[in-house]
Amino acid sequence: MKREDAAAITFGHAFDRLYDYCRACGYQGWDNFDGLNSALFRNSPLYRSPLLRLAWTQFFKRSPVNFRGVTGVPKGYNPKGVALFVTGLVAKGKLDEAGQLVRLLLGMHCSGYSGISWGYNFDWQSRNFLTPVGTPNAVTTVFVSNAMLDFHAATGAESALDAALGGCRFLLDHLVLFEDGTTMCFGYMPGNTTRVHNVNMLSAALLARVARLTGNRGYLEKSRKAMRYSVKAMRPDYSWAYGESPFQQFIDSFHTGFNLVSLKRWMQFAEEQTWEKELRKGYQYYLDHFWLHDGCPKYYHDSLYPIDIHCSAQGILTCLELAGYCEESLPLAEQIARWAVEHMQDETGYFYYQKYRAFTNKIPYIRWSQAWMFCALSQLTA
Repeated sequence: MKREDAAAITFGHAFDRLYDYCRACGYQGWDNFDGLNSALFRNSPLYRSPLLRLAWTQFFKRSPVNFRGVTGVPKGYNPKGVALFVTGLVAKGKLDEAGQLVRLLLGMHCSGYSGISWGYNFDWQSRNFLTPVGTPNAVTTVFVSNAMLDFHAATGAESALDAALGGCRFLLDHLVLFEDGTTMCFGYMPGNTTRVHNVNMLSAALLARVARLTGNRGYLEKSRKAMRYSVKAMRPDYSWAYGESPFQQFIDSFHTGFNLVSLKRWMQFAEEQTWEKELRKGYQYYLDHFWLHDGCPKYYHDSLYPIDIHCSAQGILTCLELAGYCEESLPLAEQIARWAVEHMQDETGYFYYQKYRAFTNKIPYIRWSQAWMFCALSQLTA
């Protein structure tokens, strides 16, 4: 049997096991940030304290023991996770099932904003503020809009195209933090002024995709200005800090992958090679700094732990997307997938969340773990 045939069988079997698991769950489940959905905590006076809300959220995120059942955290549909499932189902030609999830997403959008937008299905407490459930954000809206475009490309569904166009209107009407004659920057959600590069670049790539599809030159110019802003923020070694605030100066694996894929897609949709050098150099940095020899992912450029399944999934997607830029790409994508299947896939089909030196967090998070690996393996085996 040829090597590529054996790999296809191995990864196809891994995808099938995950697909069966996710279908049995109805594509819904828990999230690593959903602690504040606890009925026990929400109905107690403790919920009124921002400090206790933050501590509760972080405890649920970090604990390898799943307390969600006993504290009343329900399983639910996460719009970003559902979008990743749609993209994966379209890649596998399962269009009827993808259509069911598209209709679900169309009924889950946020209200009170122009265009159309999506957020998370849980309250989220940061160090500075509480984000109520359903607050729209750029990243979720971009991933849902791209899933809609994937479905539209496969089926011609006009409702899906209209949804993606509405997502672009939301970004431009509510999330532009800064704009001058040559650059601009998108924010994460209304009222948040933090400048984060993966948010900005994901938004730019979506606008360029829609501009290519519709001929909207205004969208293309806005996308070019946003992409220019974040490309200029590359460090001398061609890496990106996560964001611009002092506490956001870390360099991590999957956000770097987001940036690289967004930059590659922008040049593809814009039919320009403006930042070819930056993309090649940035991709080489990614290959050199985030992977062990066996395909195990490093979370940060200078630190292994936590070993996170999200990094594996984005690694597969990044290597597939940028396969034309390095001959190592496809072998590495397979190596990353093989390591994830061997070390992170449960016998029931789902993927574990994180590994630490002393223990493995095996909680089956639907968005962070299953949806991402579903999308990655679907592309690898399509």
